[in-house]
Amino acid sequence: MFESFFYRSREAFLLVDENSKIIDANLAACRFLFREREELAGLPMSYVFAEDALWELFRTAGQIDSWTPAFNSSLQGEQSKVDLRAIRLHPSGGGLLYAVEVSRESEQREIFRQLRVDLFEAQARARAERKVSRELEFANNKLTSFAHRVAHDIRNPLRNIRMALELNRQDPEEAITDNGNELLDIAEKSASELELLVDGLLDYSKRRDIELNKNDVALNDLVQSAAQSVDDASHGLWLRVGSLPVVRGDGMLLDIVFQNLLSNSMKFASRQRPLRVEVSAHGEGEFAAIRINDNGIGFEPEAAERIFELFNRENHDREGVGIGLATCAELIANHGWRIEAEGAPDDGTVFTIIIPWSDVVRLRQPEVDEQQPEARQA
Repeated sequence: MFESFFYRSREAFLLVDENSKIIDANLAACRFLFREREELAGLPMSYVFAEDALWELFRTAGQIDSWTPAFNSSLQGEQSKVDLRAIRLHPSGGGLLYAVEVSRESEQREIFRQLRVDLFEAQARARAERKVSRELEFANNKLTSFAHRVAHDIRNPLRNIRMALELNRQDPEEAITDNGNELLDIAEKSASELELLVDGLLDYSKRRDIELNKNDVALNDLVQSAAQSVDDASHGLWLRVGSLPVVRGDGMLLDIVFQNLLSNSMKFASRQRPLRVEVSAHGEGEFAAIRINDNGIGFEPEAAERIFELFNRENHDREGVGIGLATCAELIANHGWRIEAEGAPDDGTVFTIIIPWSDVVRLRQPEVDEQQPEARQA
């Protein structure tokens, strides 16, 4: 039975005696070693394989009644790696023989491992390329939308200015009447709007590419400073600031962010109730969250992402050119953070700045309690 298995097996087998000499080889072994059966018979194993693994191979085979683990070896005179396994045989005629299996299992495993690595890297590259493609498509769409919006926002003021100039050219006497003066006032206002638009666009362009200068930033101090900048006289009446963390960020740019967010709350305050703004900190899984919650006029829920687009204006009856929130989004993104918005008509707005814990230095600013008596009394 063994002879049938030995000679017909597709695996490479050698028959070796107790002196480590090759007695026989099957066809698969001859093909593996590129030698004829007659050439192999009588050769010491050390003549074919590197000696370093042979002693341990036969020692192990002599101690167990099953196949040994694979031992790494190599063919003599070559760098080609092979695996050797052996099992001790007990011939009916007595004596001691070993069946030795020769394979390239380790080499093949390494090839498959490398193939898996190559496949993983190829998949990662493909994902990265798809991501870049999506980002380029998104950037192109954003650029197209931006161009249309700029063109629209510039066209209306220019139309008003052109009308005033045409009236002055066609009928100089009409230009000095009340109707003409009203049209000139509209043109002057339109010119101011254009100036604000251009200045805001230039400011946005400068800030979005500025290099970050990260330091420890105490958000309590920063929010109070931003509030004084936007409403020094009365911010204590409408602003309440909880205990906020110390974060790793660019203090100057974060001050701009909070100025814009607080200005947004003031700009879109309800005319039906006194303005209230609360700034608080919360932990949300892997992130810290800073929430700026106001009781203003809010916005339609489907506009939650749109409000951060450059020149977007959801409420045209309020002042502004639609740059402040876009600036916030860019500066927050430059920090590697995120900003989100929630709102509903006449139900206020919640802006949430999401910060990874790695950028949180301390959970609370020292010596800060929620001490704003003016806000509580109001």
